[in-house]
Amino acid sequence: MDEEEYEFHAIGVWSFWVFIAAAFFTGYNIQEFIPDEWPKWVRIASTIIPAVIVGGLLGALGIFIRIGFFFALTWGVIGLVLYWIWQSI
Repeated sequence: MDEEEYEFHAIGVWSFWVFIAAAFFTGYNIQEFIPDEWPKWVRIASTIIPAVIVGGLLGALGIFIRIGFFFALTWGVIGLVLYWIWQSI
């Protein structure tokens, strides 16, 4: 696998897991706002449809989420090292 294929694969994996995480998080949290008096099929539909929409939107932005994650991780490590140096002086 060359570099371009690897990047395409990595972005696909990130997009898949972002989709899964966003869909589960949305579906779990939307349950708080759905009334229990609604029929079961309406509650299921009103949970699954927004979860898939949010998951799909964030999954499509997987490349940007990946870049942001590694950017934050890098600057977090640099910040911890600088904090450690600052405290040791």
